[in-house]
Amino acid sequence: MKLTLLVTSFNSLSQTVYVWLKDRGFLVDITYINSISRDLEIDEFKPDIILCPFLKDYIPNFIYNKYPTFVFHPGITSDRGAYSIENAIILNKKIWGGVWLRANKEFDGGDIYASGKFKIKKYKKSYIYRKDELTLAVSLLDEFLDNIKNDKKIPQILNPLNKKPILKIDWQNDSSEVILKKINTLDSYPGIEEEILGVKVELYNAFIEERLKGNKPKKILAKRDGAICISTIDGAIWVAILKEKNRFKLPATYVLKDRLKGIKEDRLPLIFDKSYKTFYEVACDIKDEVAYLEFNFFNGAFRAEQCIRLKYAIEYLKEKVKVIVLNGGEEFFSNGINLNILEDSKKNGEDGWSAINAINDLIKSIIFADNVITIANIKSNAGAGGV
Repeated sequence: MKLTLLVTSFNSLSQTVYVWLKDRGFLVDITYINSISRDLEIDEFKPDIILCPFLKDYIPNFIYNKYPTFVFHPGITSDRGAYSIENAIILNKKIWGGVWLRANKEFDGGDIYASGKFKIKKYKKSYIYRKDELTLAVSLLDEFLDNIKNDKKIPQILNPLNKKPILKIDWQNDSSEVILKKINTLDSYPGIEEEILGVKVELYNAFIEERLKGNKPKKILAKRDGAICISTIDGAIWVAILKEKNRFKLPATYVLKDRLKGIKEDRLPLIFDKSYKTFYEVACDIKDEVAYLEFNFFNGAFRAEQCIRLKYAIEYLKEKVKVIVLNGGEEFFSNGINLNILEDSKKNGEDGWSAINAINDLIKSIIFADNVITIANIKSNAGAGGV
């Protein structure tokens, strides 16, 4: 069977579906929905069916009228629209799901050929999409392809499209938990809009802080490893990533720069023991002379200073234990060096060389840790130099 993947971008879900299909011997072509010549590309390949694991655009009717076209929708049966996961978080849904449905003139309104559900483990959009929805979408593919072959389907329930959530942080009334939930609801995309120290930004990658407190909300209390700590009415939260309009996601301190003069650096030990809630990037659990090392870098992208910190952590641990398990992060194992940092840099060449040398030194410290057994526990996505 020949399949075309019609996608907005070749994201983690698209890549996983692609690999699944290739491993089973299917002929697979990739076409981007915004390509001017997409119809020519599809006609040239002549697929039996078109799969759309990740789309942010409408499918032209000349495509779905000519080829059987199927979309993965990250919502339960009867849910329709572009804001499924966001609304599931807002409504505190305990169970959510996903469906493979046929594209037609009704947005997310075609017949359903496979569906499934999962328990929501963490109320964060990026986590639900990259962990729960991705796993479900791929697990349904066997059933989905069988149902296409046998024309086994159920009609979609044509409820109104889910609404775009309008979220705004109310610093004078929202607790830390409420603020965290609002940021997590729009994490990954599109981000919650805010103004920090006079800069209009979107907020991503937030964490509760248990120890630091301010005397009034929305005050910058501290910074750490690129993140900033902001006071709330009942405590504080850390925000690690900011994005200015028409820019790209960067560590908060990179965006705010000189506006943070006088803000103290609140350091953690080289390896944090997770004894209280706060923002951390490198942590470790040690059990029976086995070290389970976490390196939870945003989107799995490594800055030079993060590589150096992780290298020192490994050098320290290999003298303390017999086995080091590299657990990576919650959503990514590693995606290599942080290209956003290089794109933002005014010295791309120097900073690129620094990043490459830093990650090479990190890898060298792992490879030559001869006195311990080192295991890469790739339980999350890995790409580029991260592999």
